[in-house]
Amino acid sequence: MAHSTRAVQKRQTMEHRKPEVPIDTMEQRLERLERDSRRWKAMTTLAMGILSLILLIGAGKSDETSVPNEVQAHAFVLVDRNGTPLARLGLLPHGAWGLGFYDQGKKSRIVLSVEGDGASSISLFGKDGKGSMLLSANSTGASALRLVDTHWKTRATLATWPDGSPFLQLMDREGKDRALLRYTEVVARGNGELIKRSGPSLLFFDQEETVVWQAP
Repeated sequence: MAHSTRAVQKRQTMEHRKPEVPIDTMEQRLERLERDSRRWKAMTTLAMGILSLILLIGAGKSDETSVPNEVQAHAFVLVDRNGTPLARLGLLPHGAWGLGFYDQGKKSRIVLSVEGDGASSISLFGKDGKGSMLLSANSTGASALRLVDTHWKTRATLATWPDGSPFLQLMDREGKDRALLRYTEVVARGNGELIKRSGPSLLFFDQEETVVWQAP
């Protein structure tokens, strides 16, 4: 009888005992919970950030007076950490209004300017300010593209006269004309009357800028 009682008690104890969970399984569950927690925290932070941005944008639209429509100043100057000017918007050193970019040696590299008479220009300069390309349009309607060497001598010019007639001019290292290709209005006399007809021409010059050959 005692043996039967102990057997019943042992069986009841085994039925009520919970199964043991392996340590590895518990660690995996904890890691999963931690990952889920971090993920929810990140999503919550992102949602709060987006909500704050929306609120700020809405506040900016509802209160237009808080943002100025324009900023007025005589000049804006961009400098590096040593205070060396790298860009300037305003009155430029040569007296024109425009935008200029400079290297750390204070040499002009790019200049966009408007003169007082209405002429405008874009200038690109090489290293140390040597050599340049100048694109300009003056107040008379003429425009030009000039290529300048490192000695500040113009070597080539592609331009138009105020009436729109184009020409291409090539110069030597002294800046003297050596070749000229142009298309102009030529005045010719026919039957005693003055007539105008368009015509191209090509001219070559010697070192003294004297015409040595031309066509027609």
